[in-house]
Amino acid sequence: MNEKKSLSGGAILLGIILIAVGALVLLANLDILPFDLDLGHWWPLILVVLGLVHLYNNRNIFDFSGLFLILLGVVFLLATLDKIYWSDIWRYWPAVLILLGISMVFKRNPVALGRSGTACSDPTVRVTNILAGTDRRIDSGEFKGGDVSNILGGTKVDLLEAKLAAGEWLLTVSTVLGGVEILVPRDWRIEVHPTNMLGGVDDHTRQTPAAGGGKLVIKASALLGGIEIKN
Repeated sequence: MNEKKSLSGGAILLGIILIAVGALVLLANLDILPFDLDLGHWWPLILVVLGLVHLYNNRNIFDFSGLFLILLGVVFLLATLDKIYWSDIWRYWPAVLILLGISMVFKRNPVALGRSGTACSDPTVRVTNILAGTDRRIDSGEFKGGDVSNILGGTKVDLLEAKLAAGEWLLTVSTVLGGVEILVPRDWRIEVHPTNMLGGVDDHTRQTPAAGGGKLVIKASALLGGIEIKN
């Protein structure tokens, strides 16, 4: 198992919000609060909060997963407040395409294109996979992290032949309605920061880090999907 697993700032923020909401609901049920607390119409705010936490955790306001959750929460909130009809929700599906386009146009880093399964010696990995399958193999001698985004598809990133550069590097991995598999060498020092939203992040690594080597921080977020990190 990797040496250290710590909670991300987004996970801590989400935990604090859940504690506050739980405490308010409990006090309301015990008739301790001086006012009525009706969550029947406000439950979609949970989706909005999850979206905001996702954006905060990834430090990217144009991240599709977070924007999608916020959009879903806002639309559901309008429906529960009778501002729109439930039967009209389907009319807003083109907004998903708009958000997807925005997240691609304003992506923080350019996407490196390459043939599936071929080795890449670039020091960073940039993968955006939508409605497809991607198999990327990295053999860089100075790997310095990168960004992997997977939407409605499957992505595999093989780092077994790569060498980690000295220092601390960040690899951001996110998936929506799909799966991502990350293969890392056993002698790397890694630290996983998972964020799960109706999905799962599984760390199956068994690390024996080399002395004096670098460290790879993996920020992994899964929405209705899964991310697996293994050797």
